[in-house]
Amino acid sequence: MPHVIRVRDVVREGVYDFGPDEPVLRGPYELFNPVGPVRQRGALVDFLQGNVIQSARVAPTTLGECHPGERVLMRLVPLTAEDEWWLCEVESVDGVAAA
Repeated sequence: MPHVIRVRDVVREGVYDFGPDEPVLRGPYELFNPVGPVRQRGALVDFLQGNVIQSARVAPTTLGECHPGERVLMRLVPLTAEDEWWLCEVESVDGVAAA
């Protein structure tokens, strides 16, 4: 089980360290460059990409199930809304980065 997982906020460029139990959402490959946060509504998320609002299905999991290079949606502080998620890329797991 991993202990420290480093992620990078794709939109705001922040870097954060989390444990393996952090909840995340896996989304579609099409979600690659959203403008601002992604908004969850049930099993779907809405996001602005380019100048178009898009919707996609997501699947909940934990960060410990993710691998370096994978992109996931995470709740990052400060939150401005309960349905707010941010696209993050897993940079390393216990210091091991993607090849």
